This record gives sequence, structure tokens and C-alpha cells, in this order.
Amino acid sequence: MKINQKIESFLHRRGFTHPDVRSLVRNQLYLAAGTCLIAAVVSIGFAPWALGLAAGAVLVTFNFWSLAKFGQHLAYMRKGAVVSLLIRFYGRLILSGLALYGLIVWGQCSIYALLAGLSTVVMNAIFWGVAGLRQKVKEA
Repeated sequence: MKINQKIESFLHRRGFTHPDVRSLVRNQLYLAAGTCLIAAVVSIGFAPWALGLAAGAVLVTFNFWSLAKFGQHLAYMRKGAVVSLLIRFYGRLILSGLALYGLIVWGQCSIYALLAGLSTVVMNAIFWGVAGLRQKVKEA
């Protein structure tokens, strides 16, 4: 069984039922793992920078995982969707803010490295959009 299929089945068992959402989460996991691997390789002499890069990628991956999983169920909620969305949004925002504060103040991580790690989710969305656009062009 290929690694993509294993990860897809793992995500499906975790509640990611929509194929596009599974694809986005899978790609974000790949980007986070790749970013952590790059950070581990170049960490000699750049330890705070590498820690910030890896921490940013892991933090945004946890946020994206939570958002993607909840977003699938939010579309089918009849009551309390807005309240649930706001509570989860502000909860993630507070936890992310505390994690970033700790990484910057106590971990002495580079802000630029954290931003680079956090931007992996933007790269993921761009790659997914371009791939979808290419697929539609091929069909036309």
C-alpha cells in the first residue's frame, strides 16, 4: 500500500470524510514533516532559527487539522453552529497566541522563522488551488 493511501485511510478513520479536505490535510502533514526535516538538517549553527521554523509548521498544522475537521461538521449543524465556531476559533486563537508568546519569549525563536513555518499552510492552499485549476483545464 502506498504512503498516500495509508495516510488517506488514517485521516478517514479520524473523521476527515471529504476527499478535498483529506487531500489538504495530507499535504499539510507532508509540508510540516518536510519543514521539520529541513530544520533538523540545517539546525547546526542555526538552532533557534530551525526551532522556530519547525515550531511554526507544527503549530499551524495542528490549527489546520482542528479547523478542517470541525469545518466538515459545521456545514451540517442545524443549531449552535455560530456559537460553536466562535468558541473554537477564539480557543485556537488564544492557545496559538500563548504558544507563539512562549516560543518567542522563552524559546528565543526567530520571528521570521516562525512566520516561515506558519506560512506552510498558505503554500499548501496555493498548491492545492493550482492543482485543482490544472485538473479543470485538462478536463476542458
